[in-house]
Amino acid sequence: MIYTLKEMVDVILSSMDSDEVNSIGDTTESNQVALLIKTVYYDIASQLDLPEHNTKIELIPSGAAARPTIMSLPTNCARLEDVKYDMKTKEETYSHYEPVNFVDFDTFLVRQQSLTEQTTGVGNMEVTFNNDTISMMYYTDRFPSCYTVIEDSTLIFDAYDSTIDTTLQSNKTLATGWIYPDFILSDTFTPSLDPTQFSYLLNKAKVRAFSELKQMDNREASSESRRQHIQVQKNERRTPHYPEVLKHNSRFGRK
Repeated sequence: MIYTLKEMVDVILSSMDSDEVNSIGDTTESNQVALLIKTVYYDIASQLDLPEHNTKIELIPSGAAARPTIMSLPTNCARLEDVKYDMKTKEETYSHYEPVNFVDFDTFLVRQQSLTEQTTGVGNMEVTFNNDTISMMYYTDRFPSCYTVIEDSTLIFDAYDSTIDTTLQSNKTLATGWIYPDFILSDTFTPSLDPTQFSYLLNKAKVRAFSELKQMDNREASSESRRQHIQVQKNERRTPHYPEVLKHNSRFGRK
């Protein structure tokens, strides 16, 4: 069953023998319950890696010619899994995306520093992180083949083709990542969950509401929440999917 935020607040208030409300903002308690449901929802999204939150994303370019090979993650990206870039040349008609491989920072830095021996087809930029500024070289005559990560959200690529673009372009990236979905504190808002996952959210929120707002245990809701947690994990996907051995491993994630 699918619930709106108002309906979930009503269920939890009723279970706590609290007053009915016409809107989630009517009382301090109803607003607290709504905020609590929001917190639990994000806990579930992070805990279960729900497949509906795994999606294609576009990276954000630096927008500065002085930093052409730097891009960043969208603020709602919880984890990046892989990156592809459109390697279409001027002579080609159709796009074709090729993987860009992740390289750890130290290895990447050594590879890029070796470009100092080249006199053409390379560029140099200043990169600042952890209050330090370093000089980073890059190719200017080819598509990117690898990238590294700094500050857990900034991606530095090894190259870009200056004959096509002034910087790496957002609309040419095709990345896969886990997105933290929006949660709107509105009566009519419906969280992005499968119908079978709503009961888990509701019971987990009910357990926390009793604990934090009433300083009481709700053993029935707690037991049901544990049972549904196991069931949700077993049935996290509603469509056929690849065997575990074919799934991509995460390359890095936010802590």
